Amino acid sequence: MTIARPVEEVFGFFLALDENAPKVDPSAGSVLKSPEGPSGPGTTFRFRQQSLGKVRETTTRFTGVEPNRKIEFEAEIGPMRPQCDLTFEQTDGGTRVTFRGDSHPVGPLKWLNPVMNRKGQRVWSQRLARVKAVLEASAT
Repeated sequence: MTIARPVEEVFGFFLALDENAPKVDPSAGSVLKSPEGPSGPGTTFRFRQQSLGKVRETTTRFTGVEPNRKIEFEAEIGPMRPQCDLTFEQTDGGTRVTFRGDSHPVGPLKWLNPVMNRKGQRVWSQRLARVKAVLEASAT
């Protein structure tokens, strides 16, 4: 996905999930960040959101941050323990953001890994499209 904004702005948007997740996902509900201060490796975000009439809690933790280049993270989402990264590359048209991830389902769902990876890629493609819309609209 290419977002017509400078790499520093796009990268910063993803570092501030506590502020920006609700802008791209109205179901995000509350997002708590710990510890306070600048985001980096070890920063954890706890999400509480409505899903199918229930409140669901998920956790995302940054495991690696290369300023304006890459964010690595892991999460706890139901029966999945995804390990993912986002890479950022400045282009003539803005910033190219690439998502890669592996869902790592636990327990008896391990055999569904390929299916969950495809679903995760679709979810992230949609999420990146919403981020693009928010960032490009804020530029006008």
